[in-house]
Amino acid sequence: MMLRSLLLLGSIFLVYANSFAQNKKQIDSINILEIQLLQLSPDSLVNLFKKNIQDAEAIQYEEGVAKGYTRLGLVYGYQGKYDEATNLTFKAINKYEQLNMPIEVALLYAGMGYSLKYSDLKKGLSYMQKGISVAEKNNLQDELKDIYNNYGVLKEINNELDSALYYYNKGLQIKIAQNNTFDIPYSISNIAGVYALKKEYEKAKQQYNKSLQDRIILQDSIGIAENYTQIGEVYMAEEKYNEAIQYIKKSLPISLKKEYQNLTQYNYKLLSDIFKNLKNTDSALTYFEKYVAVKDSVHNIKVQEKIATLSVEFETEKKENEILKQRSQLAEKELEVKRKNTFIYGSLGLAFLLGFLGYLFYNQQKLKNRQLQKEGELKTALAKIETQNRLQEQRLRISRDLHDNIGAQLTFIISSIDNIKYGFTEISDKLSQKLYGISSFTSQTIYELRDTIWAMNKNNINWEDLQGRITNFIKKAQTVSDSISFSFQVASEIDQEYVFTSIEGMNIYRIIQEAVNNALKYADAKKIKVDVSEEKNYYVIETIDDGNGFDIENVALGNGINNIKKRARDIGAEVDIYSTKGKGTSVLLRMPKVVSN
Repeated sequence: MMLRSLLLLGSIFLVYANSFAQNKKQIDSINILEIQLLQLSPDSLVNLFKKNIQDAEAIQYEEGVAKGYTRLGLVYGYQGKYDEATNLTFKAINKYEQLNMPIEVALLYAGMGYSLKYSDLKKGLSYMQKGISVAEKNNLQDELKDIYNNYGVLKEINNELDSALYYYNKGLQIKIAQNNTFDIPYSISNIAGVYALKKEYEKAKQQYNKSLQDRIILQDSIGIAENYTQIGEVYMAEEKYNEAIQYIKKSLPISLKKEYQNLTQYNYKLLSDIFKNLKNTDSALTYFEKYVAVKDSVHNIKVQEKIATLSVEFETEKKENEILKQRSQLAEKELEVKRKNTFIYGSLGLAFLLGFLGYLFYNQQKLKNRQLQKEGELKTALAKIETQNRLQEQRLRISRDLHDNIGAQLTFIISSIDNIKYGFTEISDKLSQKLYGISSFTSQTIYELRDTIWAMNKNNINWEDLQGRITNFIKKAQTVSDSISFSFQVASEIDQEYVFTSIEGMNIYRIIQEAVNNALKYADAKKIKVDVSEEKNYYVIETIDDGNGFDIENVALGNGINNIKKRARDIGAEVDIYSTKGKGTSVLLRMPKVVSN
């Protein structure tokens, strides 16, 4: 009897634990939904997240409750109900403090502060200070770099320019320490903007140019365009209008190509103002008309979106009213018929009534089935979201493990080899060369590991990403072999936005890397070049050197060439290797393009 009771209690506990885990996953899935992408009415959004909070409270899932408060606060914020949004944010902060989750506390305080920068700057500064205090106390460097930057924005709005500079620089120092190359130019641009407000124009231009050079290396098109415009504004403030025109006209083609409408509109307005100051009324009018045209187009897009939304709502309401009207008319006719024929056609009336009830029941069942189908579709969609999140988390975890564990172990091996070499005063040349070879091989493995992590962290790799990676590799090769002339040319017709899978992109990069390394090791070349072009439905990548060459028919193929051919087969590409003694070697890769419909 006792054993049976224990087994029953164990079964109940397992069922409860499994149910808790499932409910928790469902609550988390709803809490990560992007509010702005959900096609739901405002009331439906509020009800969705209120229900999610209740579900989390029912199973005492406190973190889910806190996240629910945050998401519902965002919904109210988008609806302009700022008091409700603030109250919910404070509820979330209290929960996170009880759960000892300082990252969320710091970010919520900072987020509230930043959102109040125009409506209540005094409160905004106060909340930002609380966020900074929590982040500094817990040494949250990743969060501090952004909070410092946003606090600098508030200080700038409050005309506390020296304080703004101080906090922009604090954020910049963290980014430099983390080697966060993509975010560094943004901090430098913010610093330049403060110098411009202080009318220290030379310092402003120096910082903007520094940001510009970093963005050129990163091939950050939008950032480059913004920097050109900002430098133009500084020259405009100095009344050096010709220089200002040159820089704004550098920004304009980029903003047009990337369809960055707000920047395009601003560039036209600046050019109109400059030509107005130069008394060139024709050019001023031309650019003002272009400015108005872009401004109207942006406005029209927003108006059309609003009209479309209102039209859908209107048509829906209209159809519902027509259905109600038709049902009302039908009911009146049926009632009239029933009154006239009650005594004569009693049996027929009863049959009609039963048929009508069956029809209602049938409709009710159809409605219920449709609702169940929609619930099933929602569950499937949530399951897909959850699966994608798990895959992304697993990918990030694997890349972190590779970087933190294997990378650290390889670095330790290099350090140990160097210690061995320096720890012995007398060591044979053969042993020294062997140690050097192991150290070099380990260093190369680290580089390849970083390349692999880079590919793993991307679902897709476009030509712009790949070109940047190849450029960095060529630059490294140049520093190692300064006696060899390197060149890397990409044809202008190549579509920079064309997307490869991460496997395709990685294998293309590895084939180029292997071909260049073979030329460095064996060819005794003076020139090595990589050319990328396009022909019909293929991308053509050719690596050429002017080295010793070899007789490809009578030489056993090494691991390098075999690896090149295997990688090409893996991605469905064609590779040909041409070589003549004394005339160099060419590795020609032809990668099929996927033509989108």
